[in-house]
This record gives sequence, C-alpha cells and structure tokens, in this order.
Amino acid sequence: MTEGEVVEQLIGYMSLLLLGVSIIFTVVSTYIVALNYFVGEAQLMARIGAFSFVTLILVLLLVVMVGAEGTHAGLIHRLEELRAAGQLTAAGAGALANAQNGVDGLVRAMLWLGMITVFAALFYMTFLHRWKPDVVNVNIQSRKHA
Repeated sequence: MTEGEVVEQLIGYMSLLLLGVSIIFTVVSTYIVALNYFVGEAQLMARIGAFSFVTLILVLLLVVMVGAEGTHAGLIHRLEELRAAGQLTAAGAGALANAQNGVDGLVRAMLWLGMITVFAALFYMTFLHRWKPDVVNVNIQSRKHA
C-alpha cells in the first residue's frame, strides 16, 4: 500500500469511529426514552428482554469497533514501514504521530470507559431505578369558549 492509500484508509477509520459513536448515542437515547415511557414500568422479564436487546446491539457495535481497531493497527504498522524506508511524507508522519503520542490510545480508552459507564447506567436505570413516567396532558380537540 502506498502512503496515500494508508492515509485514506485511516480517514475512513475515523469516519467509522464517529459513525459508531453516533449510532451508540442514538441507541442509548432511544432506550432511555423507552425506559421512561414503557420499560421502566414493565415486568422483570420484559425489562430483561429489553436490556438484552440493547446489550446485543451495543456489543455488535463494539465488535465492529474492535475489528476496525485491528485494521487500524495494521495501517499504522505500514506507516512505520514507510518511515523506515524513508518514504513517509508530512501527512503520513502526522498520522503516525497520533498513534505514537497516545492520541489514538486516548480515544480508545475513552470509548471503552464510556461504554462501561453506559452499560452500568443502563443496568441501573433498567433494574434499580423506580421510574415515574412523565405525563403530558395533550388535548386533541380544541375547547370552544362560549
């Protein structure tokens, strides 16, 4: 692979990471709304089923992220090979510096810490928190004033 191809793939990796984070945010937000209106008052088996489903979705996303992480490591290794051969330009050097200076590791650590925190919070909200659903008075028909 040329350096240009490697840098292009690294940018694709960052896009995949951001897409994964946005999907996680969407799934968690939707689940919290469901907890508030439906799941929080459900029987234990229904809450176990809902939590299992959300867990499955989030674990699948994490598996994709772990696979992408392995690919990322291979791309970084290729940049190291290019540097050793004296063929690395500024763009490749910048990407390699991110990996070597801990920026990439910090992003991974924050992702894992965030997911552990999310799972703990969802477990608490599903099984321990006592939900009192929000009740919003909605009038479908307008009232006529006499």
